[in-house]
Amino acid sequence: MAGNPLSVQFWLWGKDVLAGHLEAYGFKKYPNPLGQGSSIYRKGPVGLHSSAAWLQTPQGTLVYRRPSEKFFWLKSAIELPALPEQAEPVDCAWGLRAIQPFVQTYESWILQHAGPAYREALLEDLPPLARRCRAAWEDWVLSFEHTNHNHAWCDMGAGRCR
Repeated sequence: MAGNPLSVQFWLWGKDVLAGHLEAYGFKKYPNPLGQGSSIYRKGPVGLHSSAAWLQTPQGTLVYRRPSEKFFWLKSAIELPALPEQAEPVDCAWGLRAIQPFVQTYESWILQHAGPAYREALLEDLPPLARRCRAAWEDWVLSFEHTNHNHAWCDMGAGRCR
């Protein structure tokens, strides 16, 4: 299996934003605090932006940066979606496992809310980069047994999702 499942997930979230599904799921839309660019969507401990996704925990905030395809750990989420210099890199496999339950729950909801034909049509229309990652995304989203496996799309030495 090759490819980063988050390449597919971010593309799907972008389409879901246009269809109003993120807000129907309970995300609240906020203007970008930098004054320009994509809006930010937040629901509980989860935040989404076109360039990042994050999960707040009592210990800090796990951030996935789409441009670098890496996970980072922050003590505070105040500067998001910008990534402060003191961000600590996090192992890709660990980051994927940490956000997997949220993504699986969201994807289950979208199937119920919009119907399987909606998601399947989007998956059939993936752009080339995301299309190469579809099998990795399906395996990651549909498998509830990933938590003890390393993933072929993680470059463990660099902590990069590929």
